[in-house]
Parts: sequence; structure tokens; C-alpha cells
Amino acid sequence: MKIRNHRLAGDTGESVTFQKSPNQSSPITPIYLLLHYTAGTTLDGAVSWFLNPAAQASSHVVIGRDGAIIQMVAFNKKAWHAGESVWGNLHGMNQYAIGIELVNAGKLRKRGDGKWENWTSNVVPDTDVTIATHAHETTEAGWQEYTEAQIKAAIQVASLLHANYHFTDVLGHEDVSPGRKTDPGPLFSMNSFRSRVLGRA
Repeated sequence: MKIRNHRLAGDTGESVTFQKSPNQSSPITPIYLLLHYTAGTTLDGAVSWFLNPAAQASSHVVIGRDGAIIQMVAFNKKAWHAGESVWGNLHGMNQYAIGIELVNAGKLRKRGDGKWENWTSNVVPDTDVTIATHAHETTEAGWQEYTEAQIKAAIQVASLLHANYHFTDVLGHEDVSPGRKTDPGPLFSMNSFRSRVLGRA
């Protein structure tokens, strides 16, 4: 995989799936990579949402639970993934960051029948759930696990992006919007991911 004209392409030049979101704006020069979860359960659902102008939201890349990769905004354009956000003296991280969304239900609640569901009441199988406490919270909750294929694809894309854009750091949405956002959550190994992408020991 390569990057050509700020878009992902295959090794022989063929385009990677690109579905252009209408929810984008001015050019950017990205210096950070920002990780998110979709809070939904399907790739199609996330892509459909980002294709809807009413959503007022988008991401540069969405990665499905099977590792499928869909780009929705060119890497030199502002995607609307971070919302109200701050890092250091930077305000509004959409202006400074490329966003990757991982299809993951995120924080879950347990129903009366004992099943786990996300905020839209979609059920997540028990086998995909781990109970953990978020770093910014004090109580345990259920969280959907990430898949091996998904993390492998995310590392591949993120490493390629870093080679092209030379990120200062890799952050989570929870880092730039603490108290408002919890993604990518306690089951995402950010330190390991960051080290692999940035080449840090």
C-alpha cells in the first residue's frame, strides 16, 4: 500500500476503496494521528453515517472489524472527527490531525437479560466483551474488544501515514477531549500502538 496524492493506493497503483464524505473542509498540514472508535458495530453503518451531510462528522479512514479499509477524506483535507478538542496550545484538533475510526461498539451497558449493548441498543456478544475501567473514570464497564485483523490494518495504515506526514505523536480522542470522549478506550493498547507506528523503543 502507498499514498498517492493524499490517498491510499495499492502496491501496484490501484486505488483503495474511497467513498468521499461531504463532511470535510479546508486543507490541513497534519502533525498528529488521532484514534477513535465508531461506537457502532458495523463498517457499513459507520460509512453510511459519514456519507450523510446531516451527520456533520467524518474521518479520513474507517477500519472494519475484519481489517477492511475505507478512506473517506483525503489526508490533506480537514475531516470532522475530533469536535471540541485541545492538545497543548492547539485548539480544534481537526485542523492538525488525521483521524482513523475503528469499528468498535466502545463502552457498553448490560441489559436486564444480561446481554451487552451499545448506546444504540445493538447487542455485542459476550465473547467480544471485557470488563475494564477507563483511565478517566472510576467504575468498571463492559467494552468491546478490538480484533487482531483490525489492529494489524490500523498499524499498517498508521505507519504508512507517519512515513509520509511525520507525526509528532499518536493520540486518542480521549486525550484531546477528556471528560467528553472515551475512545479508543481501555482495551486499545495505545502505548504499544504508538511505539510501533512511531518506531520508538
